[in-house]
Amino acid sequence: MKNTQRAWKLVAMLLLLSPLAAFAQVRNFNAQGQGPYQDLQIQVKDLDSDRVIATVQPGGTITLREGQRVRLIMTADHPGQKGIIYPETEFTEADPGRGWVRVTRTNVDNANATLRIVRPSGTIRSRTETLSYRIVENIGIRDSLRQGTINVRVEPASAAGSAPTSAATRQQARDLTDRLYQAILMRKLDETGARTHIDSIARGGYPALIQVAERIAESDESRIGVYEREGVCNQQRLLSMYKNLLGLSASQIDREQWEEDLRRMNAGDIDAVVAGMVRSPRFQQLHNLERMAIRY
Repeated sequence: MKNTQRAWKLVAMLLLLSPLAAFAQVRNFNAQGQGPYQDLQIQVKDLDSDRVIATVQPGGTITLREGQRVRLIMTADHPGQKGIIYPETEFTEADPGRGWVRVTRTNVDNANATLRIVRPSGTIRSRTETLSYRIVENIGIRDSLRQGTINVRVEPASAAGSAPTSAATRQQARDLTDRLYQAILMRKLDETGARTHIDSIARGGYPALIQVAERIAESDESRIGVYEREGVCNQQRLLSMYKNLLGLSASQIDREQWEEDLRRMNAGDIDAVVAGMVRSPRFQQLHNLERMAIRY
């Protein structure tokens, strides 16, 4: 009887200790960076269509076009189990601020980074650049996978590049550039400073117009200098954008849309607000783009 009682006590102790032992073993397993998550995939989400347009594994290559804005989202999978996780991840440029691929916003906690694809005016060639990633969350991903790179091939939006432009096309490009200056910077353009923008729109058409609008919105003057003027605030700037880009007065603006745009302005996403307006059918109709010499 005593032997039987001892046996049952031993079984109970093993049952109690086994989960603790297993938990300790998992913790030790993860601490060594040799956990069960092995299959890493980076989702590429187009911000205009709000759809995942591609996936790429570490070391792989994705192709994006000039002017495109996407979000990279790191995912990890546990073989044999359902569902994926989003480990905290940092994405960085190889040559910060100088390449064609710009990391404009990062969210380490949500495992993502927002990219904007740019291309120097006047070139029609493609180019491949490298982005680095680093998984900062220790959840059981092998050390060899915690850091790596992906390649981004940038394709020009138009091969028209350096084709000659007519006087009418250039005048239309100038008028549109002036409209962007008044909407975003709340001033008229200066011919010397705006020449590059005018040339880009005259050669590249509507895709270039969107890119120029984003460049102006992201400029130092837009993010800092404009606020040096007395009384300028985000509400005034947003009213200026609605008036000059969409032809809307304060009484015509949809309240919900205003609140959303103002929230994004206050969060620093000025380029996203501007791009949304310039891409809208109302902007295209208001400025008669379908009748213009500017190419779509």
